[in-house]
Amino acid sequence: MTIRRLGSCVLLVGVVAVLATAAASARPLSGSRVSGLPNSCSKPVGKGKYVIASDFPLQGSLRPLSVQMSQAIKLELKKRHYKIGKYTVQYVSCDDSTAAKGSWDPQTCTNNANSYKSVSNLLGVIGTYNSGCAEIIAPILNRAPGGGIPMVSPANTYVGLTKKTGVAGEPQKYFPTGKRNYARVAVPDNFQGAADALYLKRKGIKRVYVLNDAEAYGLGIANNFVRAAKKLGLKVLGNSKWDSNQPNYQSLYQGIASKHPQAIFLGGIVSNNGGQLIKDKVSVLGNNKKVLLLGSDGFNDSATPKDAGSAAAGMYITIGGSDPNKLSNPSGRAFVKAFKRAYHVKTLEAYTAYAAQATLVLAHAIVKSNGTRLSMDKHLFKQKFPKGIIGSFKIDGTGDPTLAGVTVDVVKSGKIKPVTLVNPPLSLAKAALG
Repeated sequence: MTIRRLGSCVLLVGVVAVLATAAASARPLSGSRVSGLPNSCSKPVGKGKYVIASDFPLQGSLRPLSVQMSQAIKLELKKRHYKIGKYTVQYVSCDDSTAAKGSWDPQTCTNNANSYKSVSNLLGVIGTYNSGCAEIIAPILNRAPGGGIPMVSPANTYVGLTKKTGVAGEPQKYFPTGKRNYARVAVPDNFQGAADALYLKRKGIKRVYVLNDAEAYGLGIANNFVRAAKKLGLKVLGNSKWDSNQPNYQSLYQGIASKHPQAIFLGGIVSNNGGQLIKDKVSVLGNNKKVLLLGSDGFNDSATPKDAGSAAAGMYITIGGSDPNKLSNPSGRAFVKAFKRAYHVKTLEAYTAYAAQATLVLAHAIVKSNGTRLSMDKHLFKQKFPKGIIGSFKIDGTGDPTLAGVTVDVVKSGKIKPVTLVNPPLSLAKAALG
């Protein structure tokens, strides 16, 4: 579904007049020149009066994935001549990581968010990739003048960003004004955790050990997986943290070996020293045929086989949704073809197509709005995409997609290749929530 088609369905009439007369409590964007953007942002592309920004980790192991997500956004906007409804826009790609950390950085996320908040003609932010960064940025954008800056993530999967969890204050603490301004297109982790557990059961696994990186996403999906696994009758031998600052994990796995696991589940991101974690798993416990290794979508990045080398062979990795390289719907196939042609790549990273879809979700909300941020926020929800890039779906009232399928991939010959799509029953996904 293109923005032009959306525009033909929902005519944005009198934008200039609306911008001039909207109530102060829902003050429209000023249209002034771009100022105040974070130092982490690239040079803008397009010459529009308004701004759309993305916020991804552009340094470290997640850079390949983040670069493709940024390219996908640019492709969607360029196809429409940087015009959304009657808004002309420019696009900036912003970095929430640091070279020293090689991953997303809490202080950088904070600095970015405070800068976005000051940019009066910012229509929205597409991001983040990491749920922990979203936890920081979302409440700051929620307090922005005019009702909050719309935020659409292509890849956040931590459940608590949109729905209640066992963590106090979730999700209300991310929306301090009481009005939501956040949506996502990736399948939440209670479905991914349920699908991962179900896949292991189907593989005949009975005993599994869980490792997490202690971040919001990593710990969250590890807990979702544990609950689902126990519901299915799998024996969870432990759920421990791995410290990304450790030089190796030999002693960690030696302790795990005494418990005789049939599988190891990794909840976290590859940029948290995931390559070494995989190497030491194979060194101590044996290859991934002997003791199955399953990683959550934080490992679904070309950096995983690169950082782990031959130790990644046979490792399973999931995606919260469909593998973009196997999209069979017309809009999905068209996007993949256009992206490969535009950027001369053979393979799309896990969330490349999701970044394009997130762009359309934000665009749809902008086109349907009356020109104010409050109105844009409101129209993020209950959108319908019968011909979406990632398939047919809706955005529900909490900002989640009505998708439940989870793709299982495998590392083979240094590449990440699709194996199957797992659709966990709703009852198991609810059990994973706790």
